[in-house]
Amino acid sequence: MRVHINLPASNLKASTSFYAGLFGAPSKVREDYVNWRLDSPGLHLALVHAPRAETPAATDRHYGVEVFDHTALEAMHAKAKDAGIDTRVEEAISCCYAVGDKFWATDPDGNSWEFWVRTGESEDLAPTVRDEAVDCCGPAQSSAVKSTACCTPSESVQ
Repeated sequence: MRVHINLPASNLKASTSFYAGLFGAPSKVREDYVNWRLDSPGLHLALVHAPRAETPAATDRHYGVEVFDHTALEAMHAKAKDAGIDTRVEEAISCCYAVGDKFWATDPDGNSWEFWVRTGESEDLAPTVRDEAVDCCGPAQSSAVKSTACCTPSESVQ
């Protein structure tokens, strides 16, 4: 089984480079279309050239890949960094009733990707960052939350 995600790409070349850095060589490349058919994670990702694609706000949506051990997470993170992709790391973050370690990457069109390994369960929906409660998963999001919380991957560092 594979999840299928179709994304518009305003700059197909830049987006292809970004996703190749995360997932390796694409399965199919055409002038206006590129896709990856992956077994691990089970994902069929398609990019369709859309020159006028609007960049979504970081809080509008994000996509995620859950891996099942730190070795896999570290390998994905190293692959992204080796490809020159800016990432943001979060460790022992409590968010959406789970605790995990993760990194974030944002593609050229502003689509945010979360890669994580679950390390435990949490009783809280809202995340905690360094033992401070942060309200990011709900509708009330402040600008301070947007720069620190797990649900809003707007900052990048390598």
